[in-house]
Amino acid sequence: MDRIIRILDEMVGERIIDDYAIGGATALAYYSDNILTEDIDVFVYSTSRSKFLIDLSPLYEYLVKTKNARAEGQYIILEGFPVQFLVPYDDLSKEAFSNSITVLYGDVKVRIFDLEFLMAIMIQLGKQKYRERLRRLIEENSFDEKKLQAILTKHTLGKKWLDFQRSL
Repeated sequence: MDRIIRILDEMVGERIIDDYAIGGATALAYYSDNILTEDIDVFVYSTSRSKFLIDLSPLYEYLVKTKNARAEGQYIILEGFPVQFLVPYDDLSKEAFSNSITVLYGDVKVRIFDLEFLMAIMIQLGKQKYRERLRRLIEENSFDEKKLQAILTKHTLGKKWLDFQRSL
């Protein structure tokens, strides 16, 4: 993972992308134990192409040519890991990207989505695997409930959250 972070930082340095943040289960693993994932979700941003990078082909071409990566379905295999590059796709994911925090992963710094934004995205998407992760987070009680509530209210997800809590 640290090699992938270093590559992402190189891509920022070489202006392939302006910024990135790790989302999904890889970011969630920073906050909670026992989170398994098959891929690394990397949200990318570039002001040089458009507000949010839409055409990912320059990014893929760079990785294939300079980092021996290969495309495989929706992923690019980088350093042996499937990496999914995503563009913040709605107001919630854009806000999550903008509010990313910097943490240490080993000895490298990396930006990841804040826990309450990760939870809000999981609530929004409502997949079964997210429901299990949310249940675990509730049991661990490791999140800021007021902060989560403010995010959910802003993005009209309060009812989904209540429905989920009732289903426990």
